[in-house]
Amino acid sequence: MLVALAGQFLAACGQNTPDLLDFALRSLNFQVSSKSPQWRQAPENGIPNMVCAGPQAVTTDCCSPPPPAQPIDCQQYPVACDPIDNFCALTFDVETGVDVDLVADVADVAAVDGRVFAEVSLLELTTTVDGLAALPLREASLFVGPKGLGSSSSPDARLLAPVSLTTGTKSVVPDAQAQQAFSRFARDYRAPFSLLLSAHVVVPNGSSPAGSVTVGVAGRVRALY
Repeated sequence: MLVALAGQFLAACGQNTPDLLDFALRSLNFQVSSKSPQWRQAPENGIPNMVCAGPQAVTTDCCSPPPPAQPIDCQQYPVACDPIDNFCALTFDVETGVDVDLVADVADVAAVDGRVFAEVSLLELTTTVDGLAALPLREASLFVGPKGLGSSSSPDARLLAPVSLTTGTKSVVPDAQAQQAFSRFARDYRAPFSLLLSAHVVVPNGSSPAGSVTVGVAGRVRALY
């Protein structure tokens, strides 16, 4: 009993034991930019300034507004009804990924290279957002997947946690499904994997945003042998 309590005390203090390794992921920066190839432009005639939902709706289809407005090719210009204010808006996602190599990035993991991780837990994710006023980001989420993950819609992508789009540093503990997904990749620590940020952008009529938003991500991890 005393040995068990001592082990728990050491773990709580962030010290490692023969059966446990606590370490920090390297800090990662994800940039959402209006210069990204994924950034979408408004139609030549602009985004329809029309109510598209509710009792005051002029149209329910922003791609086919009533005359004299011209139809919009929404495959090229992703215009849709914004459920927040019921006006037509340009809506799309910008996604950017960063590869993670635990052996190369984390000295503590490199020091135990050769041992087998039975379980890996993502104790905490910490996010910091800079430049938020530059772009109209509606929401953002962080995903995990195999190395080179390019899209959150990939069947191999798994949601880790939502990202708080507020100033200051925010912390979140991933839920059970996210823990399982992270452990799946991190247990095989010799194989690099990816973290991917997916940001949902909503550009209203009359707006031409430009600039970039940087999301910094850090994490604390516990591995059991």
